Amino acid sequence: MAVFKIHEMKILLTICWALISNIVLGQFAIIYDKDGSCNIRSSAEKGNNIIDTLENGHLVYWLETKGNWENIDYTKNKNECNGYVYKSKLKNISDYKAIPILLKEKTKVTLGKDSIRIVVTQQKFNKEKYKLSFSKENKDQLEYVNGEKYWGTDGEIPKSEYKSIEIYIGTKKVVLPKKAIANLFDFTEMNLDKTQVNYDEKNDIFYIQSMNSDGAGAYEVIWKIEKGIYKDRFVAYGF
Repeated sequence: MAVFKIHEMKILLTICWALISNIVLGQFAIIYDKDGSCNIRSSAEKGNNIIDTLENGHLVYWLETKGNWENIDYTKNKNECNGYVYKSKLKNISDYKAIPILLKEKTKVTLGKDSIRIVVTQQKFNKEKYKLSFSKENKDQLEYVNGEKYWGTDGEIPKSEYKSIEIYIGTKKVVLPKKAIANLFDFTEMNLDKTQVNYDEKNDIFYIQSMNSDGAGAYEVIWKIEKGIYKDRFVAYGF
């Protein structure tokens, strides 16, 4: 039986991700209920199975549909969680006004409409700026960056990272803080052309999302900026 070498496996995983990345496997959404919150359940049915409650506006990622129920991933109190919610209690981020891409460059993408501009920039990963922790069993396996979990590679040292995300509304400029883009990497280059922006005009909320991948380290990320203030980010694996 043939044995794949590590680099061959990486190539295979990258090809597989390229094939599935165009398939909608799930979507980012928010809790959207007239009562202001809704119950999360352990199974796709009503009963004695309530495991959590989420307030309106909480970011989630729905994975699959079972009848009138959606299976969702979300984070709460820094914990990764999963459960079921009635699909009428969700509003997809894609339902909000889309801000199109205006210009794609090698290390930067600009999206905009009317007086709005969003500029997302990447840079090379500089390992000298970070404390990298490796597995004791495998000295080449990266485990933590600055002592924390990271996204974008499957144990390899990243090649690229976000440099900045800036929002311009007329003469007003909003720059996302460093913590908003921390530990979001890629083994090759960030997929800036996959950046999407949706704008909730009524509540003045920008949702910026993207998908980055080295194959096995693939992830999706969304940022929420409300009334010019960075509120939250959510990282999902997308499958």
